[in-house]
Amino acid sequence: MSLSDQDLKELTIDHELDGVGEVCPHTLNIALDGLKKADSGQIVVEVTDHSIATKTIPAAVKMNKLADHLGTVKDKGNYYIYLKKN
Repeated sequence: MSLSDQDLKELTIDHELDGVGEVCPHTLNIALDGLKKADSGQIVVEVTDHSIATKTIPAAVKMNKLADHLGTVKDKGNYYIYLKKN
C-alpha cells in the first residue's frame, strides 16, 4: 500500500521516532522498538536523514509481517517513513 505525500501528511501519527543522525542498523532498531510499543493499527513514523533506511525499514517490516509501509516522504533533507502496525 502506498499513499500520496499529501495523504501521508494528513494521517494522525501515533508514534514519531527520531532516527536523525543514525545509520543502519540503528535506524532499523529504532523502527522495530517503536513498532513494539505501538498497538495494532497505529501509525508509526520514523524521521531519518539516512537514505538507505528508506529501503531497509520497509523491507524488514514487510518480511517480518510487522507493519505495512504506507509510504515515505522526503522533506528538507529528512525522510519520513510511515508504517502501520499489523
